[in-house]
Amino acid sequence: MTARDLPPNFNRLLNQLIDSQLSEPEFEELQQYLLAHPQARQAYFDYLDINTGIETGIEKNNVERLKQLDQIVTSDIYQVEAISRSPVNQRTGNLFSAFRYLAVATAAVALMLSIEWYMTGHIFLGKAPVAASTVDLPYVATLTRAKDCKWGADNPPLFSGQRLLSKELYLEEGVAEFRFDSGVRLVLEGPTRINIDSANCATVDSGSVVLHGYEAAPEFELITPQARFFDIGTEYGTKVQEDGSTELHVFEGEVRIQPLKGIAADDTEDQILTAGEARHIAQKKYEDIALEPENFKHEVPETTKDMKVVRKELIAYDSFHPEKIIVPEETSDWRQAGIGWKNIWRQGINDARPAKGFSHPGKTLQAEAISPHQAGCVELDSGKNAWRSLEQPIRLDIDAIYYISFFIEKKSGVKTAGNQYGNFSFQTVDPADREKKILFGITSENYPILHNSFQHVQKAPPLQDDKPYFFVGKIVASKNSPDQIFLRAFSENETIPDQEPLVWTCASDPYHDSSTYECIRLYAGKSGTYLFDELRIGRSWESIVNFQDPDDMPEAE
Repeated sequence: MTARDLPPNFNRLLNQLIDSQLSEPEFEELQQYLLAHPQARQAYFDYLDINTGIETGIEKNNVERLKQLDQIVTSDIYQVEAISRSPVNQRTGNLFSAFRYLAVATAAVALMLSIEWYMTGHIFLGKAPVAASTVDLPYVATLTRAKDCKWGADNPPLFSGQRLLSKELYLEEGVAEFRFDSGVRLVLEGPTRINIDSANCATVDSGSVVLHGYEAAPEFELITPQARFFDIGTEYGTKVQEDGSTELHVFEGEVRIQPLKGIAADDTEDQILTAGEARHIAQKKYEDIALEPENFKHEVPETTKDMKVVRKELIAYDSFHPEKIIVPEETSDWRQAGIGWKNIWRQGINDARPAKGFSHPGKTLQAEAISPHQAGCVELDSGKNAWRSLEQPIRLDIDAIYYISFFIEKKSGVKTAGNQYGNFSFQTVDPADREKKILFGITSENYPILHNSFQHVQKAPPLQDDKPYFFVGKIVASKNSPDQIFLRAFSENETIPDQEPLVWTCASDPYHDSSTYECIRLYAGKSGTYLFDELRIGRSWESIVNFQDPDDMPEAE
């Protein structure tokens, strides 16, 4: 979506709404925009679930107006969509709390402003936009969890976190969870044959599947040999036999059944099955059966990963804790801590001089330092940067998943026109690829940003000065398929989940990059001051959200 896709007054009306300067006629105009323009609705809904723990400065007297917008948009949109389908019960319940309305409003305004920012050519670091060389391939889901899985067919998933293209998959054994980009989850129990058709559709040829609906998502279509199932705020299970006969068991919500013409019962009208009901569907025959939730795997069985494995998956770590604290403390040497590095923090990729920066030995951005060796963070300002080389480089020419986490805090100070950005980035030493990078950071305007060689992605809501944020990045590397990058910014009040989130703050488009990134860089703009702490790079989500000191973790023999 670009600024040209939006109604001409949309930005202005959102700004006036946040500033409590919107008249009643203008408020009605904004409502009509949201109802009539999919692009405006997309801007409104895209960030409902992004970092709702980030506080905003919006005035509380706008909450009722935002609630009114939500009721009008969600109610009328569902009514419009229902015209082309059989009538179904409207989803009920207030989807969003008052605090969520605050985050949504700020997100929408900041998003619009950022789009204008891009369209005017004022791009991060002052450079003109780089022509995108992305590939529009159908990544539609993620393999989020797997237990004792054995895959058949060609090009099976290799590891949790892997992005999935539209294709046929065969799970011979085990239990796996697919999380679609629409928000819907499918839990498969082997043996199951399934084809991933799109972010809102899958086809089950045989096997056992449990669908967990996502209230903010469009209807998800699950196609079986006998009928099509459409979720309505649903959790349901289906079993498909080799002969095509199908069972449907509704655990929560409702399911709309659309018989396949010429296959199922003579009655071709759509039917609604509600919670507590089950049905066997065969050729020309429907039969009500007993609900049997115990015959399904509703979730992937919980397993606690061995800490030796988690430690092995950790590629590099730095607490920025000085080995010796001297006076004045800010001059203590923070450059040699951690594991997984070839050298100390230095001033440049080819400059061996120690990096400039101030040590804060007694301060940590982490909520609680588990080990005394985790106390300490580093401060960079006034255009300073720090480089360090990895013992194990980040390779995008192979099939792999990499995760990155670090704490970052932007310090308040005298505001200037710009150059207040700060970031972490992967860099390459290859002179031919020197312009390539993967970057996670904060813009001068306080927006989280993700950047690669082809794309700049920044999203609202803006972050606050003088507050620590926990940044998590994900890099999906592929030998023969596109690569993709994600960023999630967590506030200090948010709980870090035990598995990767459904919604990321920023996500790149799929693109191709076969570079090897051997170095990382920390950087603060000429007018910016930033604190960095607890940097982790690993091969699994667990390895970068486990806050233990690696020295206290058991190592694999």
